[in-house]
Amino acid sequence: MAVIAVCIAPWPFLTPAPTPTAEPTPTPEPTPTPKADVTVCASGCDFATIQAALDDAGTTPGTIIAITDGVHTEQGITVDKDVVLVGQAEGGTIVQANAEAGRATDRVLFIASGATVTIGDVTIRYGNPAVQPRTGGGILNQGTLTLVRCSVRNNEATAGAGIYSDGKLTLINSTVSDNTAGRAANPNRECTTGGGIKSLTGELTLIGSTVSGNTSRDNGGGMFIACKSTLELINSTVSGNDAAGGNGGGIYLKGAARLTNSTIANNHASGTGGGVYVEGSGERGLIRGWLDFENTIIADNTDGREYCCDDCMLGDDSTLGINDNNFVGDGSCTPDYSGDALLGPLAENGGDTETHALLPGSPAIDAISAISCTLTTDQRGSFRPIELRSADTPCDIGAFELQPSDE
Repeated sequence: MAVIAVCIAPWPFLTPAPTPTAEPTPTPEPTPTPKADVTVCASGCDFATIQAALDDAGTTPGTIIAITDGVHTEQGITVDKDVVLVGQAEGGTIVQANAEAGRATDRVLFIASGATVTIGDVTIRYGNPAVQPRTGGGILNQGTLTLVRCSVRNNEATAGAGIYSDGKLTLINSTVSDNTAGRAANPNRECTTGGGIKSLTGELTLIGSTVSGNTSRDNGGGMFIACKSTLELINSTVSGNDAAGGNGGGIYLKGAARLTNSTIANNHASGTGGGVYVEGSGERGLIRGWLDFENTIIADNTDGREYCCDDCMLGDDSTLGINDNNFVGDGSCTPDYSGDALLGPLAENGGDTETHALLPGSPAIDAISAISCTLTTDQRGSFRPIELRSADTPCDIGAFELQPSDE
C-alpha cells in the first residue's frame, strides 16, 4: 500500500521547482514613528497600562498606541484588535513581563486570531509563561504581526521562546536574541524547540533582521519551521544559536524556506546540521522539508557529529531546489563555493541590526555576477553592489556588502 504524504512542505512550487519570476523583496527604508492617537505610561498619559488602552471602547481598528515609558512592566497583554503599538526607539522603550528575568508568570504579548498588529521601536523581554500553553515567552502570535525595528530578547518558554507563531509573522530590521526554549524540569523534549522563533503554521518573513544567541533544548536553536509553515529570509543573519539537544543549530526546517543574500554562521547543534537542518522523513516518511537558497553564506557552524555536515544537512527525501551563488564552508548542500568565508565576528557594523562583516580577501566578495544581484541594498541598508552606476558590477555573497568605508 502506498504511503500518502500528509505533511509536505507547503511551498507554492513543489515538483518540479521552476525558476521564480518574482524578485525578492528589498530591505525597506526605515519609516518615521507615527503620531500617536493615545499614550501609555505610568503617570500623565491617557492610560497607565497597555491592556487598558486596548480594552477601551475608543480604541478602534487602526489606533496608534504610543508607549512613552522608558521601561514599562506588564505581562499577559492580549491584543485582539487591529492596532499599532509604538515605542520611542529600539532599546529606548522596553516592555517587560517582570522587572527581573525568569520571574514572570506569563508572556509579554498575545496576538489573537484575526488581529492585524504592527509593533515598532520596542524591546520585548523577560516573558516566561507558567501555565499552558507555555509557548511564546515574548510573543504568542495567532494573528498577523509585523515587527519593525524591534528587539525580542531574554525570554523563556517551552517552545518558540522569543516568538511562537501560529499565524503570519514579519520582522523588518529587528533582532531576536538570547531566548531559551526548554526548562530542565520539563521532560517533554519534543516541545522544546525553536529557541528564537517557532513557526507552526503560516508565513514567516525576516527582512534585514538578525536571530542570534538563542538556545533550544531540542531542535532549532535559532528557528524551528514546522511542516505547515514557510520561511522567507532576506538580507538577514542567523548567528550564534545552539540546538543543545538536537539538530539545526541555526534553522531546523520541516516546512519550506527560501534564503536570499543571508548569512548563517557560528551556530551549533549537538546532533547534526549546525547551520541548517532540512528534515527528510519523519515517521512513515510523511515530512519532507524544502530548501531554496541563493547568494547566501552558511559557514563556521559546528555540530556534534564527526562525519558530516557542520553547515548544512539534508535529510533523506528532503528537497534542495534553487541553489545558486552560495558559499557553504564545508561544501555541503552546494557545489558553488566552500572553504573559509573570512567572516568577522557578529557586531554593530551599521544599520539597525548586527551583522558579520566580510574581511578583506574573503572569497564571498564580488562573487556574484551583476545579473544575479537581485537586491539593491545589504542588511545594513548599504548599496548592493557598491557601484550602482555600473550595470556589470558584481556583488557579494551574504547579508553584508563590503563598502570602501569598511576596509
